[in-house]
Amino acid sequence: MELFEKVPEILEGILGKPGATVPTFPIILGYSINEYHKHTGIPAPEIMKDGRKIAEAQIYVARRFKIPFVITIIDLNVIGEAFGATLTYMQDVIPVHEIPAIKTLEDIDTLQPKDPHRDGRMPEIIKTAGIFGQKFSGQGELSFGGCEGPITAAGSVWGVENLMRNMIKNPDLVHKVLAACTDTIIDFCNTQIDAGVLGIGLAEPTASSTCISPQFFQEFAVPYLKKITRNVNSPAFLLHVCGESQNIVKLVSKIPNILIFSVDQIDLRAAKGQIGKKFLILLGNVSTGIMRRGTPVEVEVAAKACLSEGATGGKFILSTGCDIAPGTQPKNIETLIRIGKTYGKFP
Repeated sequence: MELFEKVPEILEGILGKPGATVPTFPIILGYSINEYHKHTGIPAPEIMKDGRKIAEAQIYVARRFKIPFVITIIDLNVIGEAFGATLTYMQDVIPVHEIPAIKTLEDIDTLQPKDPHRDGRMPEIIKTAGIFGQKFSGQGELSFGGCEGPITAAGSVWGVENLMRNMIKNPDLVHKVLAACTDTIIDFCNTQIDAGVLGIGLAEPTASSTCISPQFFQEFAVPYLKKITRNVNSPAFLLHVCGESQNIVKLVSKIPNILIFSVDQIDLRAAKGQIGKKFLILLGNVSTGIMRRGTPVEVEVAAKACLSEGATGGKFILSTGCDIAPGTQPKNIETLIRIGKTYGKFP
């Protein structure tokens, strides 16, 4: 719990202490890029390729909504791009994946881990981590480094369809790609910790049960997540899995040093029952669709439902199920935070 020493209010809320409040903050990854673009007029590609501007974008949104949390990860193709995947950059939002790095099966034989100080945008993300350490490190402020998880990174490197098809046809090749991605992730995350962030967040949506079975999660995700959490010098980890994740809760709870499990399509009450006495904090899971298209009243209803299902006994952070979509109305974000503070009080 040393991770929360600088954020005592969050710690008390997580522990469910009498009079404390459920910690509440939405996920603001790519959302911060779009908002900073609108605020400054700077094109999104220019922001995303400059570590200082990435930090400014995150801190701008965090300060605007009084969010105590920032993270260096802003899209899910940093590792893939470092390996040579092609992205299409757009004027106002995060880029989309176009062409995998691996073109032929023979490419896998020569695949080597990448250097976080040299390859792709990793050096700029490290710069972001350093700025967070300097400018978002006061009392009550929590800064994380991060990147894609191993399955999501491998999907960017090889292509998601190729990766999943070969989980059945050529699992040994999948493990080779995962090994190279995982070694890169470990070096990248350790470098961010050295730069000054307090912990590490891993975004692993491609490992959700929407995409692969729990059996494949056990075979292809768990060993590499364990390797990361055992070899990265972070006191704790946040793991984000959007999509369905009910059937992998127990698997996640057994991965060493995972402290926060950020969830989307899941029954919070059932998940807490699956976790039992294990100290695993659930973070979620107001629908980003409701946040984007709903009214403040609808956001209030959804947030209260999450509090009812997840807050009893602590070990819960009220948040969104995934990154807030561009165009989400500020009133809806303010409503989510207000409901947490107003109705998330422990007796």
